[in-house]
Parts: sequence; structure tokens; C-alpha cells
Amino acid sequence: MPSRAVWVPNDPVSLVVLNQETEVVGNPQLESLWRDRLRGVYVPQLMWKLAGMPAGRQYRGIRDDNRSALLTDDRFVIGEREYFAAVKGCGSDFDAYEHSPLTSETLQAICHDPEIASDLADLNNGDARFVTAERWFGNTPYGGQAPDNAMLGLLASLRANRNEIDGFYICPIVALLQLPERFQRIASSFYWYRKYTGTYWQEVRLMPSNVRLYFQSPVTFGADTGEAFALFNLKSLESCEDFLTNLARSTLAALTLYARTLRYDSRSGCYMGLGYHDVWLDKDAVIAADGTLHFADLEGIEDVRVGRPDDVREQILMQFYRNVYEANFSLEATAVETERRLALNQSRSERRAWLSEIIQKACRADPYVKVERRGDKMYVFVEPAVDKSDLAVEIELFSGGE
Repeated sequence: MPSRAVWVPNDPVSLVVLNQETEVVGNPQLESLWRDRLRGVYVPQLMWKLAGMPAGRQYRGIRDDNRSALLTDDRFVIGEREYFAAVKGCGSDFDAYEHSPLTSETLQAICHDPEIASDLADLNNGDARFVTAERWFGNTPYGGQAPDNAMLGLLASLRANRNEIDGFYICPIVALLQLPERFQRIASSFYWYRKYTGTYWQEVRLMPSNVRLYFQSPVTFGADTGEAFALFNLKSLESCEDFLTNLARSTLAALTLYARTLRYDSRSGCYMGLGYHDVWLDKDAVIAADGTLHFADLEGIEDVRVGRPDDVREQILMQFYRNVYEANFSLEATAVETERRLALNQSRSERRAWLSEIIQKACRADPYVKVERRGDKMYVFVEPAVDKSDLAVEIELFSGGE
């Protein structure tokens, strides 16, 4: 039976799924989804009313972070796991510059179109979720998504076999959807300081859960480990060890993504592999109910091009060290919570030995990573996808001591 999708209850989000046609850039591996069950653009209720309430159906989602909603009524199975749909770029319900929810009064104050402002004043509205033209995080509309970022995420998703890139699991993007022109005109009238002038897009993706490692979810694995265990129904030693094994396997894959995707371009004489840009495991990855870490914010994954073998090894080391703390934190949190719930009464050194055995077991069949213990230390031997004999790197994962 597939591992079920799980989500943390949160505030409801009132959306309307439009019937009208729009520009779609879809993932061909998941075409049946965006042509059928996930067809349509998801817009906030207030924007729908301002647009004259065009034909569509009501949808009640669940708030997720700043500009996303979980579509938990729509669930799908890929391989051994169930996923629910989520839409990114369907409006924010928080003020961009104050620690308070968006209100119709706030929106009226930042509206630069008198006609739309007048229409907004006439609406009796309780839900002020909105897509605005405020330029936020570079050149991204606050509450929406910019086309270049959306396309980067889709390109990364196209590198995958649906939900996996050489052992690195992702939340695959199903499709990119452009907001219809009427809605783009409305959004472009609302901004605080800097106006975004591009087109407005959404991305629909699949997620196994919304439990992130440490930030930006109602329950985070690091801060609320006990709640996460209850959500994942981890009650026995066997289920906890299986969870920890999957977590170890998938986090080490995330630490070695560059090596796994490395290739050589003979025309340019350069090596290329996938690296992380302004995205991090602690807030941009979620954990499935079976423990498998999935990377969610794919717009921050791009090729890194280098010329010399020394630069390849440096990239492998840099990527590993950049996120190894988050990986170790998640593994330690899992081990500690397992001990607490099952009253195992292990010493720190016993827990370290148990964790080391699980990591070795988890990576036994991994073609890119070999883990071995030497005395009281543990090492990861990384073998890239190309030129293994020249580009392999050895990294210390655990040091000795109690």
C-alpha cells in the first residue's frame, strides 16, 4: 500500500477555479493531470469578484506558507507514495509590510486604479487574499509567481523521472498557468512601493506532505518532532527505523545532488551539475510520511558550470557542507524522538552507533555514495556520475568522541 499523503490542518483558503482557457506550460510526464483533474487557474475569491465573477467552481484549499494553498481534495499516487496537489502563486493573505492579515482597507490604500478601488469599496468581503504587483524577492509579484522563476522550476522538474532525479526526490511541477488578462490587470493595480510589470503565473505541484524541516510550516520536523511523529503514525521501533532509513537515504541524496547530476559537455569543455541557489533544506524541503525528504522549491535548482576537475570537487564539497547541518539535525531529531517515545534509554554513544548503522544500511544500494566507518569516525565517499576515478571525494560525516 502506498505511503499516504499527510498535511497539517491550517486556515482555509477560498479559491475559484476558472473555466476559461489560459496559457499552460505542462509537464509531459504528468499530462493527464493538467489536462483533466487539475485543469484551470486558481484565483482568490476577492479577485474573482472584482473581475465580474466569470464562470468557475468554488474550491476550498488549505493555506500553506505565504502564497500557496494545498489542494488536498486532489490526491495522486506516484510509485510508493501518495501526493496531494498544491498551487503556488494563488495570492497572499498577509500584508507585505506589516505583521497582520491583508484587509480590503489595506488593498484600497495601495490600489492605483480609481475604478478598481471603487469596485473594491462596494464589496462586502471577508477574505482579502490577493495577488499584487509589489516587486518582492527580486522580480516576483507579491502573492504571485514570475514566469522566469516558474520556468526554472519546471525545467528542474523535467530533469526528473516524475518525482526523482537519481535518488533525489522532488515535489514535481505538474504545470505552469498564466493568469488571464483581466486578472493580471487587476493585480497590476495594487502595489506598495515598486511595481512589477511582467506577466503573472502559477505553478501546480505535487507534495507528499507540508511538514518542512524547520521553518515555514505549521508543524516543522525540527521544532515539533513529537507532533510530526504522531502525524506520520510512527509508533513502533520497526516503523521508526524504516522512517529513519528513508530519511538518511534521501538527505544524503540531497547533499550530493551535484555529483549525481554531473555531466561533461565536450563542446564547451565544462562540467555541469545541479546546484542550489537561494534555497535551503530547512525551509524548502518537506518530509513524506515514510521519511523520504522531497525538495519543493525547484525554482532555486539550476546547473552550475565549472571547467576544471578541482572545481568539480570543490562544488561537491561546497554543496555537502552547505546543507549537512540540516541533514544531521533531522536525523538526530528522529533518533532522539524514537528513544523518547519507545523508552529505549540509549546513551549518546549508543545512539550514534545505531544511527551510523542505519545510515550505512540506507546507502548500501546508492550508486553515488558509499558510507564506511573507520574506528570512531564515519566517512562518505562520493562518486560522481562521470569521471569517477578523477572526481571522487571523501567527506567526514561523523567525528569520533562521545
